[in-house]
Amino acid sequence: MTGLLDQITGLVRLSLEDPRAGVRSLLRLGIPLPARTAGLLLMAVSSALLIHLGFLILPAADDPLAQFMSQSPFRSALIQWLILAASVLLIHRVGRAFGGKGSLPDALLIVVWLQVIMLMVQVAQLLILILIPSVAGLANLAGLVLFFWLFTSFIAELHGFASRWLVLAGIIGACTTCPTLRPRNTRRRAASSPVS
Repeated sequence: MTGLLDQITGLVRLSLEDPRAGVRSLLRLGIPLPARTAGLLLMAVSSALLIHLGFLILPAADDPLAQFMSQSPFRSALIQWLILAASVLLIHRVGRAFGGKGSLPDALLIVVWLQVIMLMVQVAQLLILILIPSVAGLANLAGLVLFFWLFTSFIAELHGFASRWLVLAGIIGACTTCPTLRPRNTRRRAASSPVS
């Protein structure tokens, strides 16, 4: 167990320092497809639980999707899973349409891995919101920047694209045409909260 934790910690560190090298190392592990699909479900459930924990601190934002998700953790998990699954398909198909070489199982794996890292970020943001609410807005912004940096780098490495900027433009285009894929903050911004 310690060996596995050390491996995960090392891979997280590498993914943050050099995301493309992190993806190469991840893909070399040869993680079986059932573990990848189970990982997607686990990340959806974990994210939903964190979202509802956040709702206990701050109520849901004035956003129809946030209000809908706040009514049930099972509903949140289902929505999270659908969004993640759609992301996997888009990463694979759009990337392939532009000459990428990544496979669908590998697209699934990088989405799961990105969620593992961002789940850690969510935990840190939640702790900051509780302990130092005055800087929670800055932590949210840093998390968003990190998300786009990792997401862009992971997709570029998966498909063998040289330019991260073109990949970022593609992500922005996909988010524009498919609003449900936009990164969301399902709680009110800390800056507008009375505790800040």
